Amino acid sequence: MKFNTLVPAALVSLGLLTAASAEDAVKFKVPGVTPPTADAAKPPASAPAAAPAKPAAKYTEAQVLEAFGWVAGQQLGLRQLEFTKEEVEIVARGMIAMASGTQPAFDPAAMEPELKAFMAKKAEAFEAKRQAFLTKLRMQNITDNIAYFTKLKENKGIVELPSGLRYEVLKPATGAAAKIGQVATIHYSLSLVNGQSLGGTAGGEPIELIMKAATPENPNGTIAGMVEGLTKIGVGGKARLHIPPSLAYGDDGYQGIPPGAALIFEIEVVGVKDAPKEAAAAGK
Repeated sequence: MKFNTLVPAALVSLGLLTAASAEDAVKFKVPGVTPPTADAAKPPASAPAAAPAKPAAKYTEAQVLEAFGWVAGQQLGLRQLEFTKEEVEIVARGMIAMASGTQPAFDPAAMEPELKAFMAKKAEAFEAKRQAFLTKLRMQNITDNIAYFTKLKENKGIVELPSGLRYEVLKPATGAAAKIGQVATIHYSLSLVNGQSLGGTAGGEPIELIMKAATPENPNGTIAGMVEGLTKIGVGGKARLHIPPSLAYGDDGYQGIPPGAALIFEIEVVGVKDAPKEAAAAGK
């Protein structure tokens, strides 16, 4: 019997429990983005040479072993599955016996049903806690969204579309807006309604977005609110998009986007072009 068959699937979704927290800094990946090339990240030729790397820190063998134990415990999910200190000490006894070549007092194969039941109980407790956390976070976001979008109605410069998307023009465009199926090149910044910044392209290269809404069949598309918003602002223009969760990532969230979160994008359209044939075909 392999122990890794007992590791619960709940650990795969562990990242949601921490990354979804509105208090944590998160990195946002826009679906449909073509990341900058490696050359774009290189400093200009005139940039000063980097300082010599500092010599690697020296650690004792005991410190290395302690770090090994920490990593092993993390991979086993001891903290996430809320193993008590006493339970960890018992687990350590088994590991010591295995490392010394001592056979266990009980046959692990015969104990497989009990081992699975124990891990399932731990996983169920973890999942219940995770779901409670996400539900609380989702409900808080719903409350915050209602207050935020209600406040937006006071701003006469904000246009509300039938879909629920709100947008405001910050700088008039000088060129045409992207059409569905094309590629829009933009600079952007992203934040939540509570003011938390989720990053953007400031100081870097613009990104390219395929003008095709993501669907379960085409997950590589762009969120619907962004696609609709980009049809309202042409090249050279700047706008702020207020995207409700129904046009973003809904109740589930996505890679650091909390569940039920509304998104605020400030965008500047710097270019529009036809999509490559392969990209256009994939978006159909």
